Amino acid sequence: MNIIRSTVKGVVSSVLPFCLFAFLLFHFVSCSKPTPEELASLAAKGYYEHLAAGQFDEYLQGVNGVEEVPADYVSQLRLAAEQYRKNSERLHKGIQKVSVSSAKNDSSLHCTQVFLLLCFGDSTQEEICVPMVEHNGRWKMR
Repeated sequence: MNIIRSTVKGVVSSVLPFCLFAFLLFHFVSCSKPTPEELASLAAKGYYEHLAAGQFDEYLQGVNGVEEVPADYVSQLRLAAEQYRKNSERLHKGIQKVSVSSAKNDSSLHCTQVFLLLCFGDSTQEEICVPMVEHNGRWKMR
């Protein structure tokens, strides 16, 4: 009986701190509101992941004001995105991963500068700056 008690006590004493830590972490994460920089970063990363996957319409939906320009201009933007992807495939074996390096709010330009790291299939990397603006509650590329 003492062996069972000591085993249960040992398990509880080793699991309890982990459960408390997990609860506090979950509570902190779920209660904290994401910053504008975090939201802009997620949006920029998503748009470039669409570009890397060849989902050009989804990528172009992330361009601020694209719905207000002539269809001919949108088709030119799509062609440029397709060409960029084709060139990255030819030169660097394509974009394999997109990650966020950093982001900072630029109050003089009224935008958030998101720095993305594009990792290519040939193990080269390129850091790009994507200016993001919030428009009607959505973050879009400037």
